[in-house]
Amino acid sequence: MSGISGLVGNALTGLQAAQQALQVTGNNIANVNTPGYSQETAVQTTQPPSLLGGLYLGNGTQIEAVTRSYNSYLQSQVWSTTATASGANTLSTQLQPIVNLLAGTSAGMSTAINQFFASGVAQVAANPADMPSRQSMLSQAQSLAQTFQSSAQQLQDAANGVNQQIGQSITSINSLTQQIAQLNVKINTLSDGSGATPNALLDQRDQLITQLSSQVGVTVLQQGNNQVSVFTGNGQVLVAGNQSYDLKAVSNPYDPSQTEVAYASTGAIISQGLQGGTIGGLLQFRSQVLQPAQNALGRIADGLAQQINQQQAQGLDLNGQFGAPLFQAGPVQVLANAANAGSAVISGSVIDANQLTAADYKLAYDGTNWTATNLSTGQAATLTATTSGSVTTLAFDGVQVKVSGAQAGNSFEVLPTRYGALNFQSVLNNPSGIAAASPYASSAGQLQSGSIVNTNLGNLTLSAGQYSATSGAGSVLVGGVAVPTALQVTLTSGGTSGSVGFQVTQPGSTTVLASGSLTLGSSGTTLAIPYVSTPPGGYWTVNLSGNTAVSGDAFTLSAAGPGNGGNAQAMFALQTAKTLEGGTASFEGAYSQLVSQVATQGNQAQSALSAASAVAQQATASQQAVSGVNLDQEATNLIKYQQAYQAAAKAIQVGNSLFQSLIQAL
Repeated sequence: MSGISGLVGNALTGLQAAQQALQVTGNNIANVNTPGYSQETAVQTTQPPSLLGGLYLGNGTQIEAVTRSYNSYLQSQVWSTTATASGANTLSTQLQPIVNLLAGTSAGMSTAINQFFASGVAQVAANPADMPSRQSMLSQAQSLAQTFQSSAQQLQDAANGVNQQIGQSITSINSLTQQIAQLNVKINTLSDGSGATPNALLDQRDQLITQLSSQVGVTVLQQGNNQVSVFTGNGQVLVAGNQSYDLKAVSNPYDPSQTEVAYASTGAIISQGLQGGTIGGLLQFRSQVLQPAQNALGRIADGLAQQINQQQAQGLDLNGQFGAPLFQAGPVQVLANAANAGSAVISGSVIDANQLTAADYKLAYDGTNWTATNLSTGQAATLTATTSGSVTTLAFDGVQVKVSGAQAGNSFEVLPTRYGALNFQSVLNNPSGIAAASPYASSAGQLQSGSIVNTNLGNLTLSAGQYSATSGAGSVLVGGVAVPTALQVTLTSGGTSGSVGFQVTQPGSTTVLASGSLTLGSSGTTLAIPYVSTPPGGYWTVNLSGNTAVSGDAFTLSAAGPGNGGNAQAMFALQTAKTLEGGTASFEGAYSQLVSQVATQGNQAQSALSAASAVAQQATASQQAVSGVNLDQEATNLIKYQQAYQAAAKAIQVGNSLFQSLIQAL
């Protein structure tokens, strides 16, 4: 095309190109605040020229394509940092109420433990026969139990909340993956061989993936014809082309109260390894904060109940009976795998709270041997197994499990302390039942007509005595009787050096229950009287010592009376005794460690959230610098394309004028 027609034709292409470019610019301006919108650019090229009269004459211009400003790396950074920031926000949000609960100073757990000992046990130790003091101790025990239950219930409520939020997040994920798959289909249909792409649909899909990233960390792989496949961070497929894979909330195969994430079609659980987003933050909170806190609080409850009850069992109440349990902690939970064959009968109990950890365990049976794996460390626990009849008893880390009927391949999850605090109770209601008195009172002299008559001439002494789990090496074991049977220790020889002999009888009896010797001037000789009942088991031990002995001198061990507060004093000493974590922590010390651990996690979570949010904002800013609409640039484009349009129109006008002149000349 040449001449006037060429002028007009070329101007028309310019007019059309300017008009299309203005339309693209107007679309950019209209979508400046549309989330996920990528700036579009009209790609203008020249049309192939024509050879006329030995000359290549141009044929004008065209809008070859409308492209979107897009950088796949920057977009993937937005998805990645969005998942990280969302997970950090979820973790921090869930953590703060736990920090406030455990670290609260007003009527908190630490205060309740201290008041039980200081306002309860100490008062009974000072006034063992005073009934108001005993009633006050029971009131403090009930208050302590309520505090344990309240704190544990709030932790359990948080666990229930995690389950609910996981279900809500799964619903959101399913909706988003279905929409992404549907867009894959539409994009595939509209992407023709000419290279034209449906930019708006691509933007919508990217925005949906960004929303999906806020729910769970994802990896996106580009496929043919502008389609994508979406996977979770641990490689589980969510979208493949036109197919989305729905998820559903299912119960943990061991613990029905714990919600897991699974494929809706197969039921296969994929929770393990999910990271980022709301679900990743919830799973991290549950496994790294909530359950360890529940276990640690339960361990304190288990330890306190066991130690106080054992001390109760060592002493005598106002009726002269061994003390009944004051507390009852929650039971050890042993949960069978839902896939187990057979019908094994299994139960667990705490046998040594001092050896308890704050971990859960997996028990597995291969048909011959049992293994116990610490789920916090992944390490095998030291396990001893004994079999009596059809019952196998397994012991590890302070826990005892009894099982019968297990089959090869069976596995179980053991939660030693998870419900220790939640079901903690004060079970002693009668103040007379507090065992404040020691089982024995040691006195110099003999029991005559119900009274102690002391005619001793030497300087030997018999200690007040204490409880011991073992009789001890070199001690004299008193057989044939048990605590608190009255006993008399009588010297059978005297002197000021060397060794002297003694024998143990019941007052008024000549039957010798035990005999031994004492090296004068030494640390003394220990006598051990066994407890028949278990708990406490063990022995009451007293020490006979001195450097001047007279034959016939005697000492009496008699049941302590109501005014004796020896056992209450020993109970009060438990407040600071290191009876947890292998003898390294007291009750309040263990609780302080729990508070410190959770507070540290809370601070770390807030720091991680600040850092993740900053990185996500930077990633978004970098992506928007490439893909976002720049209004200044669009204003410039408006002027540029307006001028191009006006110039093309003027060229058409000139062509028309020339054409009219030509017609008139003819």
